[in-house]
Amino acid sequence: GWQALNAAVVEHARQAPRPNIVKIMVCSEGVPPIRHHTQGADFFQETYFLKRGDCDQKMGVATQSFLQVLMTAPDRERHWQVPPPEGWRTSYRRRALAAWITDTEYGAGHLLARVIVNRLWHHHFGRGIVATPNDFGSQGAPPTHPELLDWLAQELIRGGWRLKPLHKAMMTSAAYMQSSAYDPEDARRDPENVWLWRRSPQRLEAEVIRDSILAVSGTLEPTMYGPGTLDEGHHRRSIYFMVKRSKLIPMMQLFDQPEPLVSVGSRPRTTIAPQALALMNSPHIRDSAHAFAGRLARWWEQGASVVVRQAFLTALARLPDAEEEAAATAFLEAQQRSYAQDGKPQAEQLALADLCQVLFGLNEFLYLD
Repeated sequence: GWQALNAAVVEHARQAPRPNIVKIMVCSEGVPPIRHHTQGADFFQETYFLKRGDCDQKMGVATQSFLQVLMTAPDRERHWQVPPPEGWRTSYRRRALAAWITDTEYGAGHLLARVIVNRLWHHHFGRGIVATPNDFGSQGAPPTHPELLDWLAQELIRGGWRLKPLHKAMMTSAAYMQSSAYDPEDARRDPENVWLWRRSPQRLEAEVIRDSILAVSGTLEPTMYGPGTLDEGHHRRSIYFMVKRSKLIPMMQLFDQPEPLVSVGSRPRTTIAPQALALMNSPHIRDSAHAFAGRLARWWEQGASVVVRQAFLTALARLPDAEEEAAATAFLEAQQRSYAQDGKPQAEQLALADLCQVLFGLNEFLYLD
């Protein structure tokens, strides 16, 4: 009897979906390689110094070590090196590198902490304490507030390398929460706002703009993980866009998505006409505007002004002031009359979609202010 029941289970398991297994090349120690017709050994145990890059002019074995200026242990690189277990498939050299990078006593741990807290500051304030996040060397920009950079790095180390407390500390600081009001005298003394005399308005990244439009319209698909896509009309977060050099996503490029082939520490910030034109004419933006209008449709029975207030509250997290409410209500009613005169069905919904698209194009929607 058990065999009959188990046979049904085995048969059901055979019908399970099978992934499409594709062989790919992985460059790593201990991984069986794909053989090439022109290659030599699968893995070279020694690395050599080469004269003029010529493989036939070996000048000696290059053993593992680290930057001397960030290596103060008495036994030098041996302090972090651990021999692999007997018969192990990797050399443990990457483990030694990780140990050195994170060592706050003898290795590069303090520099590592400064680099990451500077990147957090850069993303919250639009400019790092070191304005060149990819270059902390002598050719990069010096820190504007070195004591603050050191304090943040020490807080990160003291807190067990947890980033969330640092995010909270930065976003609840007086520097972050100050007004973005412009003062001519302060601007004359510090036109670049290096000394943070105000909160500089900061445009959202391309991915956040698209995700915000989908979220406000109620169409954002929250499913995590899975394959990427090149379909610009998909409703998952923008992080799931596949990067293909010959087919980049137009909206991401318009709003300064970084070049995918190089390391980009700081994104450029451009303001160009095609950005506004995309928000006005993109079919994907228009679809989101219609979906947003669908969310607001249930308020129509209470009048245009109520619809306007709900639209502002959903898109901008605030109610409109009296002038904004009057202008938006007049726009909504005028668009509705225009569509009705043209004999178009669902004039109310079309007019409301126009208002929703206007909200998507507001600076307040696109900028942190």
